[in-house]
Amino acid sequence: MARPMLLLAALAVLTAQPAYGDERAASIWIVEYENDIFAGEDRYYTSGVRLTRVAEARQAPAWLESVARRFPGFDRAEALPYSLAIGHNIYTPADIVNPSFPPDDRPYAAWLHVKFATGTIHPGGADRVRVGLGIVGPAALGKQIQKTVHRAIDTDMPRGWDTQLRNEPTLLLGYDRFRRILDRAEPYRFGLDLSLLGGITLGNAHTHASAGSFLRVGHNLPDDFGPPRITPAVSGSGYFRPEPRRHWYLYIGSEGRLVGRDLFIEGNSFGGRKGVDARRMVGELFGGLVYTQGRFRAAYTHVWRSREFEGQLEAQDYGALSVSLWW
Repeated sequence: MARPMLLLAALAVLTAQPAYGDERAASIWIVEYENDIFAGEDRYYTSGVRLTRVAEARQAPAWLESVARRFPGFDRAEALPYSLAIGHNIYTPADIVNPSFPPDDRPYAAWLHVKFATGTIHPGGADRVRVGLGIVGPAALGKQIQKTVHRAIDTDMPRGWDTQLRNEPTLLLGYDRFRRILDRAEPYRFGLDLSLLGGITLGNAHTHASAGSFLRVGHNLPDDFGPPRITPAVSGSGYFRPEPRRHWYLYIGSEGRLVGRDLFIEGNSFGGRKGVDARRMVGELFGGLVYTQGRFRAAYTHVWRSREFEGQLEAQDYGALSVSLWW
């Protein structure tokens, strides 16, 4: 059961070695933790963790560059920095103490995945291409992980994992674009800016189109596009520049998604476990705080997401915490 996780972890370690044999090159390491515990809940999208390494500005792997060059914004880029992430998500129905399969609720599911990404940053905007591989089902070890955590914190044990989605490999291709349409930020002073975001994701785990905007207000605003977040949300910037002066800002925004496919709601693609009917329009509001000083950045975002499937009792909210460090 642990073999898929060990293989993905080994892939992450091997691929994350500095390019061109330069072991002294610094990278950004990002740890993200998303959980509905920040909202006092334990249901639906209940947990997400991800470890990311963002390499210095240098050439992406040849296969990833070949994919990226096919998208707008990458044709003139001289260098394509890249990142590699390994993550784990857990999804459950609303009632985790019911051992029966919920006929009108989302199924139990876990997703172990790796993501390769490259992007460009230019005056007034940024573009990103991402490719992901993963596994859904018992091989992703959601049952073992959630039960271990609940046992450690002495809370209700989930009893329905025997009804989870069956094993299914996942493949994902995504393209995201950011454009800053208002910029009233000045160095070492208070300022604000407004950005638009959009993206498209294709794959058997997620297929959707996204659009939204966000406003940042703070002191000595850094040149980024918000903190990173885990799919299906359009993630902000993993990259930031280390500077001796501190930066901080508050931000608030919204995102809407036109959903074509959500494996974690609708069930396995072929055979396996069936889920429920997904809502084709999903919206969310988000807001938070980002603090940066030197090589360190910390961010917290709270997310309010609309109902994602027919029959869902209530909308969901959860918190997203990330810590980044140049190392």
